[in-house]
Amino acid sequence: MPYWKRLQPLRIPGGWTVMFHKLEDLEPEELPPEDRDWLFLFTQDILYLYTDVKRKRNHQIEKQRLGIDLGWYPDGDPAGCFCLRAVLNGNWEQPLLEFSSRSKKEVVEKLEQWLFNDFMPVRYIE
Repeated sequence: MPYWKRLQPLRIPGGWTVMFHKLEDLEPEELPPEDRDWLFLFTQDILYLYTDVKRKRNHQIEKQRLGIDLGWYPDGDPAGCFCLRAVLNGNWEQPLLEFSSRSKKEVVEKLEQWLFNDFMPVRYIE
């Protein structure tokens, strides 16, 4: 089956840029621990999307970048889990939101909730 047919479909509102998307339509529990796919499918770099937001304040244009990152931690470890993080301006030390789960379904639901509820409409974040 072609790689693109194995990708997890995602609902993403306008205004977001997808840098990379390697989330496959596969639950971790469906993959035996000895399968080599753990090394390729369950990595730290599974999905990253961002949006840029601007506003005028005190006659200045202020810009922010809101990013949402999905990875598997520890990288390639069958005992690991998905970690979803929303970060503002690259501040990885203090994510705005975080969610962890071993369920791909739960992660997709949380991602779409963030995109359509928590960050919609996209606005300047104080």
